[in-house]
Parts: sequence; C-alpha cells; structure tokens
Amino acid sequence: MSWTEKIRNEEVLIKIGTKTPILLQSIKKLKLAYFGHIKRHQTLEKHILEAKMKGKRGKGRPTRRWENDIEEWLETSTSQAGRLTSDRETFRRRVQEATSRNG
Repeated sequence: MSWTEKIRNEEVLIKIGTKTPILLQSIKKLKLAYFGHIKRHQTLEKHILEAKMKGKRGKGRPTRRWENDIEEWLETSTSQAGRLTSDRETFRRRVQEATSRNG
C-alpha cells in the first residue's frame, strides 16, 4: 500500500480493531463543553464567536464554520444551543446524547 492511497476512515478503524470513533467522540465532547463555557461567560471569545463580519465573502463553497459542528452535533441552531447552555444539567445531557451517537 502506498502512502498516497486514499483509505476510508471505516477501514482504518477496522484495522486498528475499534468500531466506534473514540477520538471523534472525545473531540465532540471537548468542543461542546468549550462552547458551553464560552456562551455562559462574558468573554472576548464569546464576542468573537457571535461577531458578524462586514463585507462580501469570496467565491466558491462557503468555508466550514466552528458553529456548523455545534449545530450538526446538537441538531439545533447555534442560538438555541446558546440558550441551552444556561442550564448546565440540560446542556450536559444534550452533550452526552450527541457524543454517544455515531456520526
């Protein structure tokens, strides 16, 4: 096998003997926990996350934003997810549900 060959993630997981993408679950959990932390506090990170850029974007496909993962994993809008963070227990439960799902 050459290093330039493309191998699907599923094939790599089978080769290493795991069926669940543990690394992806860890990343999801940490990213969602950090999102909750940012949304609960008045910090520079929160202002940056919620800021809107003026002007037009460039040609081509829109770039993947950090919030796209949050919306996809929690299956809700970013604003609704932000409101969920005010109740830590509810948000933790949603994070647990999101990280236990495959995909």
